Amino acid sequence: MVTLEEFKNTAASLTGIKKLVVVTRDGTVLLHSGKQNDRLGDYVAYIAITAEQLKPYLGFTGPYHMIMEQNSGDRILTLLGEQVIIGFDLDSHVSPAIIIDQLAHLVDQIRI
Repeated sequence: MVTLEEFKNTAASLTGIKKLVVVTRDGTVLLHSGKQNDRLGDYVAYIAITAEQLKPYLGFTGPYHMIMEQNSGDRILTLLGEQVIIGFDLDSHVSPAIIIDQLAHLVDQIRI
């Protein structure tokens, strides 16, 4: 089991993460680093839940993570866990694959 604080500290040890948000599956923001009013949590929850609602119609088994590139080259990485959805705002020079490799295994260990 991993606490939100432990997850936040592990994520903070990685370079290139500009913002981190953790939301429940009903969209409640549990943790937010960065500007509080930037709506990252709302966006991450909406996009993740929408993707999961569509999966039976499209024959998907996931998603387990999603990567969306912004016009600036920065990326939004979303990791979907059993109880939480985690969103990262990444610098353009950061590989989302490295973040996934370092943190994805912890997402399902987070308990709320």
